[in-house]
Amino acid sequence: MEKIVLEQPKRITKKIIFFGVLFILGGLIGYYGLQDREDLVFKVTNNNTIDYRVFLKPNSFFSEPYLGSGRTYITSLIDHIDIDFKHSELFSEKTNGELSYYLQATISADRTSEATGDGTYWSKDYQLTEPVTIKFDATDRTSFDTSVSIDYSYYNSILESFREHYPVASEGTLKISLFVDGNIDAEGFEDPLGPKSESSLSLPLLERAVEAKVNIDAGGKTQDFVTSVEAPNLTLFLIMKVVGLLLMITAVTLIILTIVRRRSFIRNNQYIFLLDKILSANDSIITNIENMPNLAKFQKFEVKTFEELLDAYNEVRLPINYYQNKSGTESTFFIANENIVWIYHLKKRNLGS
Repeated sequence: MEKIVLEQPKRITKKIIFFGVLFILGGLIGYYGLQDREDLVFKVTNNNTIDYRVFLKPNSFFSEPYLGSGRTYITSLIDHIDIDFKHSELFSEKTNGELSYYLQATISADRTSEATGDGTYWSKDYQLTEPVTIKFDATDRTSFDTSVSIDYSYYNSILESFREHYPVASEGTLKISLFVDGNIDAEGFEDPLGPKSESSLSLPLLERAVEAKVNIDAGGKTQDFVTSVEAPNLTLFLIMKVVGLLLMITAVTLIILTIVRRRSFIRNNQYIFLLDKILSANDSIITNIENMPNLAKFQKFEVKTFEELLDAYNEVRLPINYYQNKSGTESTFFIANENIVWIYHLKKRNLGS
């Protein structure tokens, strides 16, 4: 019998790999198409300095009227303190807007360092100045200076009164703060930006004739404001989205169809291989027939393997008839003896992938 040629699925495997690469390419194009918005960042950087002079009460030990910053002071000699705030803001790009600021004093009675736990027994705020607004236009920086004179004895007496009414062990603090609120029109942002900052100077109260150190928090920091804006060339991003999606859908469809085709080729090759093996090994005892006869009157014994059909042949010594359907997907081998027929079916669809 004529040798049957197997079909080769290797080219189909290469196609699957190619379509997989096409799917990845479509995914990348679609991903970049989704990047049609970008983050716009506006930075506000505070650079603040605080200077002060501690004026002394009349005394027999200090000839100068005041002591400069960075010294250690005897609280019982403090008369008043002049504080100078220098505030500046740097912007990441030129912009318009305004700054509003005011000064505030805060006194507090706090737990002592020896006490268990921490916290504040009582505190009170005093607004020292009315809010002041400065405007700026088309600039990447703005600054202002402001000063205040603090009557140290006044705030000290307030806390002394609190201690007289509530004789708990406490430590007193006076903090002078500069609060700044911004209202900035930044390009690309729908609403005005509102940066805030605080810088302060703190010194102890309720101390008598002992050293007192001044602590300064200049409040310098950078504040980032972020918004998402549309990227330029939106048409290009839209095209990338559509192209990427179409490539992915096309690639998936082709991969599915190609896998189905490859499975069909593999099954077909298995079918051809088994059929060729049977025909080649048993050419002398197999007879081709053009039409499948009607076997309804026969008692049928369907065997699962061709070897079982060979066992029947060895018993009856009758030719094995072979018929293949027109679609080439099923072959039937049978031996007919009087009213008994042994049948073996080789079906392509029953073969594994």
